[in-house]
Amino acid sequence: MKMKKKLASMLTVIMLACSLPWQAQAAAPIVSNKPHKAPVATPPAVSDARPVKAVPEPAAEVKAPKQAKPEKKAKKTAKKKSKKTKEKQSKVQVQQSNWRLKVAQQKLQVLGFSDERPSGRMTEATSTALKSFQKQHKLKADGELNDATYYKLTWEAFAKEGIPKVKGKEIVSRAAKYKGVPYVFGGTTTKGFDCSGYVQYVFKDCKAKLPRLADEQALQGIFVTQKQLRPGDLVFFTTYAAGASHVGIYAGDGQFWSASSSKGVMLSSLKDDYWKQRYYGARRVLITNGEVYK
Repeated sequence: MKMKKKLASMLTVIMLACSLPWQAQAAAPIVSNKPHKAPVATPPAVSDARPVKAVPEPAAEVKAPKQAKPEKKAKKTAKKKSKKTKEKQSKVQVQQSNWRLKVAQQKLQVLGFSDERPSGRMTEATSTALKSFQKQHKLKADGELNDATYYKLTWEAFAKEGIPKVKGKEIVSRAAKYKGVPYVFGGTTTKGFDCSGYVQYVFKDCKAKLPRLADEQALQGIFVTQKQLRPGDLVFFTTYAAGASHVGIYAGDGQFWSASSSKGVMLSSLKDDYWKQRYYGARRVLITNGEVYK
């Protein structure tokens, strides 16, 4: 019996020994030919005791564009406008100075200070002529065409070329004589006048010469403002055509004589709406009416 027990225990040991390699093989992992993926790490569990609040990421700080203050903005706009205005004014001044210079060169010729052809450009010859004129009339002799020189120059040339001796009162008295003479287009006699024919006739009556047409008469003498007007000066209006298309003789107290197309020769006021809106300018053609200052 003891032998049988020993044999049985030995058989059990052998059987156990034989079954061990198979169990080891079953427990071993299967190796694949595919590349091995790294295991994904799982985050640690969060305790229920203290719930963690999600903290939002701080948003990137966006700086708002700086807005110009209303005052600064207004100043900048005003600066730009003033700059443009100055540029325009400077261009206008250049144009005016060129025109004035050309007129001055013409007057220097009339007075015998220069024989240079008027060009509207300042030259050495023009500057020299201006200096000579300025010295003669006790002005600042710098050879530049300032206002004082220009007005004196135009007056001296006018005093040489204008209508001498005839007085303004005499012209106005003759102008009133033809009150009521009818208007006739192209008329130059007492049977009928047009505006420039009437003015020419009145001056001729006083032994003074004027061109026939209104726009030609507007080029005579020197320019005067309404404040500077004296009896006998010529006043011009824009009526049926652009520029000086109507002319009259200033009578004083804001009134003037002219041959109107509606009522013939009559006395009118510069303050009348019709004439006020059409006023073009005035010229002095009588030397006796005096020098014009700015």
